[in-house]
Amino acid sequence: MRVRQFLSGSSKGLAAAFAIIFSGYASAQDDVATFDEADGEETGVEEIIVTGSRLRRRDFTAPSPITSIDRDDIVSSGQATLEESLNPLPQVQPSFGRASNNPGDGSARIDLRGIGAGRTLVMMNGRRIAPAGIGSAVNVNTLPSVLMQRVEIITGGATTVYGSDAIAGVVNFITRDDFDGFGLDMTYYATEQGDSDTYDVNLAWGRNFNRGNLALFGGYLDRKETFQADRDFAAQTISDNWFTGMLEPGGSSTTPAGTMSFPRIDFGNGPARTTWDANGDPREWISPDDRYDYAPINYLQLPLERYSAGALINFDLSDRVELYSELMHTRDDVISSLAPTGTFGAFVAINTDNPVLTPANQQLLADNGFPVGPNVVGIALSRRLLELGPRIIQSERDYTRLLAGLRGDISGSWEYDMWVSYTKSEEEERQLNDGSFSRLQQGLLVDPVTGNCFDPSNGCVPLNLFGEGNLSRAGADFIRAAPYVSVIDRDQSLVSAFVRGTVFEWPAGDVATAIGIEWREDSGSLTADEALFSGDTLGFRADSNVVGEESVYEIYAEAILPLLSDVPMAHYLGLELGGRLSSYDKAGELETWKLGADWEPFQGIRFRTMFQRSARAPNLGEAFQIPYDEDGAAVLFDPREDPCSASADPVGSGLADVCVAQGIPVTELGTFEAALQWPVVYTYGGNPALEPENAETLTAGIIFSMFEPWMLSVDYFEIEVEDTIGQSDPLLVCWDPANTARATCDGIARDPATFNINAVDLTNANLGNLRTEGFDTQLEFSTDLSGWLALGSSYANLDVSVVWTHVLENSIQADPASTAFECVGKFGFTCNWFGNDSVFPENRMRTTVTWSSSDWHAQLAWRWIEGTRNSARDAAPAFGIPPEFVNPAIESIGSKSYVDLSIRHELNDNVSLGLTIANLFDEGPAFMADNGQQANTDTEMYDVFGRAYTLRLSLNY
Repeated sequence: MRVRQFLSGSSKGLAAAFAIIFSGYASAQDDVATFDEADGEETGVEEIIVTGSRLRRRDFTAPSPITSIDRDDIVSSGQATLEESLNPLPQVQPSFGRASNNPGDGSARIDLRGIGAGRTLVMMNGRRIAPAGIGSAVNVNTLPSVLMQRVEIITGGATTVYGSDAIAGVVNFITRDDFDGFGLDMTYYATEQGDSDTYDVNLAWGRNFNRGNLALFGGYLDRKETFQADRDFAAQTISDNWFTGMLEPGGSSTTPAGTMSFPRIDFGNGPARTTWDANGDPREWISPDDRYDYAPINYLQLPLERYSAGALINFDLSDRVELYSELMHTRDDVISSLAPTGTFGAFVAINTDNPVLTPANQQLLADNGFPVGPNVVGIALSRRLLELGPRIIQSERDYTRLLAGLRGDISGSWEYDMWVSYTKSEEEERQLNDGSFSRLQQGLLVDPVTGNCFDPSNGCVPLNLFGEGNLSRAGADFIRAAPYVSVIDRDQSLVSAFVRGTVFEWPAGDVATAIGIEWREDSGSLTADEALFSGDTLGFRADSNVVGEESVYEIYAEAILPLLSDVPMAHYLGLELGGRLSSYDKAGELETWKLGADWEPFQGIRFRTMFQRSARAPNLGEAFQIPYDEDGAAVLFDPREDPCSASADPVGSGLADVCVAQGIPVTELGTFEAALQWPVVYTYGGNPALEPENAETLTAGIIFSMFEPWMLSVDYFEIEVEDTIGQSDPLLVCWDPANTARATCDGIARDPATFNINAVDLTNANLGNLRTEGFDTQLEFSTDLSGWLALGSSYANLDVSVVWTHVLENSIQADPASTAFECVGKFGFTCNWFGNDSVFPENRMRTTVTWSSSDWHAQLAWRWIEGTRNSARDAAPAFGIPPEFVNPAIESIGSKSYVDLSIRHELNDNVSLGLTIANLFDEGPAFMADNGQQANTDTEMYDVFGRAYTLRLSLNY
């Protein structure tokens, strides 16, 4: 508790500091001049702040690599949302965005290095942006784009300076602070196929006055939906059968006619699922002909309506005190659409003399169902309830951020900055068109004499779920659940302050330091609908409440130590170091630190390196969600997927002891064969005993600037995260031959009679490790083309930028004792760690060529994604499946290139017109079948919309 004790005891000091600041320092004298007093000529170099440090620097140099995109790049992208402008950068693994329907929640996230969006810190003007909801990831849809000046991305840990979550790096959105006049931007986006219409209108008004600036802004965005049915590659679900090596028409076994997946019935061709014809009589279910294709009704682009407004203020209270403030509010409404709900293999009870059943169906159930009572049997039923319509998820989010601060000079080179902020987010999520399991079960038990439900409560209607079209309108209305309404609230309060300046001068330069303190408190709640909490649902997952809060007191310091300058082989040599102590109310104390070096042997070549110890504390959802059970089913394509099955040879594979420990008698080894489907209870939820994640990050690089106007940088990066927080999955780890400890097997329970798995514990836990490493290469070139490539004047300029990321490793180890899954250069669901990634190319590159002349601007952007291969066979041993059993039809996918063209013309000083043609050559996405994230591909990594056009009109007065 030493940090808490220090900070709580420093409140009087802070009050005194405020008093000194407002006194104006009448007697203070400047100790450092900005020019050479000997000859009166200015020799000082402008000092700036770069993302990743609170220290001022002599130029745009830092020991950690930084990538910056300016407003022209954002405008040229033609995208209405900020994440779409950043996703083409190779350091960014595209996360949830406009094409994330399932998985997805309508938010927009940034994921640096592909290790999870919750491990990337998002800031605005160097100050932390609070997440919306109960997680760690920030929804960048909440940020104002109209006044955005540039975005700086630092890749490498930064928790020493900024605190928790900055493991992979920081994305810092920087706004203008001098907007003067009136601006109106109107943008219209549509694809060549005439859909995905997006209307974006933003306006801003600002005024510079003697002592500051005031800017007001507002915006409206209306993005229309696009369905998977509107694109050939996504219109039908395609399955990659790993065991036959064939592509098949895919879809779900939960069909409008219904299927009985368990028990299996032999219609003369061996045990098979049962379905029913239009008369309600049973017949053999034939795959893939009888599958239900859920793809067409799913969204490819989520509809979004967003309103935003806010103000940016800075005002000089005196020569030494500046007041600044950031106020913003965003309201966004987003909708997701899924195929109609179903029973999805739920085990239901039905009386065999039920009068809605045909005689043939009565006999089949009586002969084959599991007896659960007199004339009552249990079956696993998969019935698609088209009668209820598509499942709709409506999310209404309000996000408000209020910030006010003071900054200014203290004395000499010393300055201060202190601010307070309060952020509140509120979300109401409505889930429509689901069914009640309890009512469905009630309607299947029908009195054969009266033809009415045995239990007539709630106006029960007998249900005929056997055969497409046999469910009556009254029956559908009885099953239909009222909309599930869940409410999420999140509050963050923050107080932060730091001072920076020169401690003393060394012969090699000034020793600069920054010292700061910070207090944050996050509180939040998720109030799940009662039906979700009780599990009385069909097509939406059960959920539970979250109620929790976490606070942290922190103190940090960093310094730059120049060791040598202007000597042979050391134009500059210096160190950068820092440390941070964090005391969490629940997560305990954390220590993070950094050590870096910067060596410029002579002008034109520079070496840099930084090592950091970083951390991430558990978020509210991970720690405080109440555990809950969800009834489900295990579905196997082949009995060998249960390594204890006789056909999987548990003795020969060395898993006999594990199988026996789970309750399978020794005498059953080699005899027990797992069923293809059976009921399983899954337990989910938070864990207040979670430990923080710890990470080590290393960057090391070289910068060449001797060949002006060329500049080249090459940086190595390495990030390793230990004790990763996530949903435990003993099914993934238990069977791994490398996992000799087998501790995770305790989370698996088996039925003592059938020996099938009947319970799995999936609550949050500290798991294993994440690791990624590779190289970033950036090439910049700028030249004057005046005189031979100019329009309307003698001025012309050409800028070329190349950003290339080569990944050497991106692996996850679900348990310290298990095998690490390597995903570099691979695709497939086995690499989908965070629910939204499925492709991890070894190489990605983005090149932009920008030409400017007078009032004309043009940019050509090329994005290249290297091909990948299927990860299925590599991952098979960790699932207890011999690799030779796995034979995917899609072994690999090829490289993809996308080219965007942007042209902008300034008609006069006040009006400009721009056109962006995205995906100029109409290149499609990589086809991955159901190995992909959704829609037979990875909808965020690849372009799924085809050639598209953005028209932009800007007025500035």
